[in-house]
Amino acid sequence: MENNKKNLWLLTSIIFLGVWIFFAILFLRTAWLCDDAYISFRTVDNAVNGYGLRWNINERVQAYTHPLWMFLHIPFYAITREMFLTAIFISFGVSMLTIILLTLGIAQNLSQVFITASILGFSRSFIDFSSSGLENPMSHLLLVVFMILFLPQKFTLKNLFLLSLIASLATLNRQDCILLYFPPLVYAWWQTENKKQGFILLCLGFVPLVLWEIFSVIYYGFPFPNTAYAKLGTGLWKIDLIKQGLWYYAFSWKRDFITLLVLFLSLFIPFYQRQKEVWVYVIGIILYCLYIIWIGGDFMGGRFFSVPLLFATILIIRYSKLDQFKRGIPAICVFLITSFIQPYVPILTNSSFGKDLSEFKDKHGIGDERMFYFHVASLAHWEKGKPMPCNAFANQGRQYRQANKKITKAHGSVGYRGFFAGPMAHIIDYYALSDPLLARMPAIYRPSWRIGHFGRYMPEGYIDSAGGDENKIKDKNLAEFFDHLKIITRGSLFTVERWRDIIKMNLGMYDYLIDKDRYQFPNLKKITYQDLKERITSNESAKVVVPKYGIEIQFDEIKKNDTITIELDSFDTFIILFFNNKNWIARRWIEKTWTDPDKEAVEPYTKHKIQVPFSARRKGYTAIRVFTYPGDADSAMRDIQFD
Repeated sequence: MENNKKNLWLLTSIIFLGVWIFFAILFLRTAWLCDDAYISFRTVDNAVNGYGLRWNINERVQAYTHPLWMFLHIPFYAITREMFLTAIFISFGVSMLTIILLTLGIAQNLSQVFITASILGFSRSFIDFSSSGLENPMSHLLLVVFMILFLPQKFTLKNLFLLSLIASLATLNRQDCILLYFPPLVYAWWQTENKKQGFILLCLGFVPLVLWEIFSVIYYGFPFPNTAYAKLGTGLWKIDLIKQGLWYYAFSWKRDFITLLVLFLSLFIPFYQRQKEVWVYVIGIILYCLYIIWIGGDFMGGRFFSVPLLFATILIIRYSKLDQFKRGIPAICVFLITSFIQPYVPILTNSSFGKDLSEFKDKHGIGDERMFYFHVASLAHWEKGKPMPCNAFANQGRQYRQANKKITKAHGSVGYRGFFAGPMAHIIDYYALSDPLLARMPAIYRPSWRIGHFGRYMPEGYIDSAGGDENKIKDKNLAEFFDHLKIITRGSLFTVERWRDIIKMNLGMYDYLIDKDRYQFPNLKKITYQDLKERITSNESAKVVVPKYGIEIQFDEIKKNDTITIELDSFDTFIILFFNNKNWIARRWIEKTWTDPDKEAVEPYTKHKIQVPFSARRKGYTAIRVFTYPGDADSAMRDIQFD
């Protein structure tokens, strides 16, 4: 009997070791670092070199969204002074610890271990973002630790404090994770005998987050990362973001179906598992999945699914009654078959992955980021002495550093460039993720946009102003706004003037200084309706150019008519925006009429009779703005008539 126990223990140990080795090989084979990760790494580099937690050394700006993850890198980078391998092996260590704790602390038998491996080991979302340099590995680890404490259902005051503390750290690592933790925390508090003491301890657990927010306001002047302000100022209608969020799901449906399958299956567990705590898990997953839709998803396919997927996996292995092989084997087979019929299964990708980028991105701007960066920033392509990452962005940054002089440059994709450019280069991100002024300006309106890439118009004189001490912005109101912002981000920390500006800026009391319409619609061509009619009357073949930045037709009175007839180029698709003064109130799409490339267009212009949207008819409109779609070339229009 004793020998049988020893043999069973030995066999179990070998299986566990085999699963860990499987994940270790998988993590190392797929390890990579994306450009966005290096935005945080530039702050790490500046902090280690004595410049503070800053993106550009002359201003205090929080260009990272994950303080806990960023702080983890500082001591290791201070020792190695090398970021590529350091960051990869930090992710590797944290991810391996997650798998070890998951298999030892949550899975209760070998069937559950195999199910865990068959889900997480083949999910592109989980594997791709167990490296990348982003905060996902730490979010995974904290969730597993939280569930190890939560699952025994022993809600003592000490346990409640620890649960709250872990949730606080997870929120400090990424703020939207609170959606997953909030329902279980409320449930745990409700189960404690002393609700008053429990609530106090619940609040005490969030002290690290509160302390960080206090520090953030003192040091940076704002409670939220600069990226939050940049993404709030897109000017997009909420319905457009929701549609984009649904396309984000569609991307994973086509390329990572097992992730959505597991999330979907987890939602049904409460209906046959009568334990009350199951509902709080599912509510957390639902809240987070709805949040993904609400914000429009992300341009990195699968990134936002890795944490709820891990939560769903834990839910499945602990509550779906797959604790025996006779039940577990069919589930494992389903997960494996589902995985192998999807493209680019992680375990099957090798060093040639990403060589062909023709399928990197879909038409909605959602991409396979690991595919895009794998050839230039992966462990599989690392060689001793070879600079990594090794693409044009990183090389341009290295050139800036080699110049060894103060320069100011504006770029998109600033991660690699910014990190390697060094502290003497002031890097302006025209997507505004790391720039305090541009983040508070509206994004340029583009009929075709990519989520997470909302460019800002560069105000005249700003490049010289950003890298220097003198304010040279030509727009007087914007220059005044920048003066207040400079006091917050560049002035002494504890002055009456700075704290007055911090309060006013956070309350939006300086927002009136930004002409949002001017910067959301820059280079907009303007013409009165009277001038348009005179041009057409004097020359029947006359046309009006619709530039790629759009044209505004201004009316001398408020219009409330039901329909408009507008004559447009037959070769292009158009978007018409209805404005009441500077307020955008409605829009209409007009599809091109010439669609067959093998036939000549019968007429170069087509008259379109369109229904004026209800909101425009009700409020009245004083102008319309016409844009081509996708907005990358000029077109033309002929006439407008009101019916």
